[in-house]
Amino acid sequence: EVSVLLEQLCALLGKVSPGARPTADEVARVPALQDALHPSVHLLQQLWGVLEAIFERHGGDSRVMEKLCRCYKHTSRNTAQGPFRGDFRSLVPRLLPQVTGWFERQPHSCFLYVANVCLRGYHDAPELLPTFRETFARMSAVVFRLLSAAPTAIPDNPDVVDDFFELCSTVLRLHPALLAESELLLSSFQCGCAALCIQH
Repeated sequence: EVSVLLEQLCALLGKVSPGARPTADEVARVPALQDALHPSVHLLQQLWGVLEAIFERHGGDSRVMEKLCRCYKHTSRNTAQGPFRGDFRSLVPRLLPQVTGWFERQPHSCFLYVANVCLRGYHDAPELLPTFRETFARMSAVVFRLLSAAPTAIPDNPDVVDDFFELCSTVLRLHPALLAESELLLSSFQCGCAALCIQH
C-alpha cells in the first residue's frame, strides 16, 4: 500500500545523517561530490515526480497525504543541524508553490503544516519572503472559502482550523507584516472570532 511505502521513505529521509561534507580528496576522486547536497534532499529531488504522481492519484486520501507531507517535514528536520544545515532551503521555492497548489485542490491540513515547517525553518532567508507571502495569501484564501461554506464548516474541519491558526501564529511571530499589513488581517480575525464560539 502506498501509505506503507511512504512511511518507509519517511523513515529513510529522517534518519540518513552523514557526519561531514565530502573532503577535498573525496571530491578529487569523485568531482560530482563538489556541490553535493544532503542525501535526503538529493533523494527528494530524484523522487519529485513520483511524489507529484502520488498526489494526483491519492490526493483525496487524507491519510496518504499526511504520510506524503511527513517526508518533507522529516527531511527538513534532518537537515536543520550539522554540516548539511540549510540544504532543504534549496527546495522551498519549488516545494511551497507545489504544496499550495495541492491545498487549493484538496484542502488537507497537512499542507498548512508543511508551509509552517518551511516558514519556521527558513524565515531568515530574505530571498524566500515573496514565496512565503504568496503561499500564505493563497492558503488563507482557501481556508476562508472552506470555513465560510456552511454553518458547520468550522467544527467539520478542526484540523484545518488548528493548523491554519498555528500558521498565523508563526507568521505573526516571524513575519508579522504578512498578516498585519495585508487584507488578510480582518478575515483572519473574523474567522478566529467565529472559531472561539464553537467546540471542536
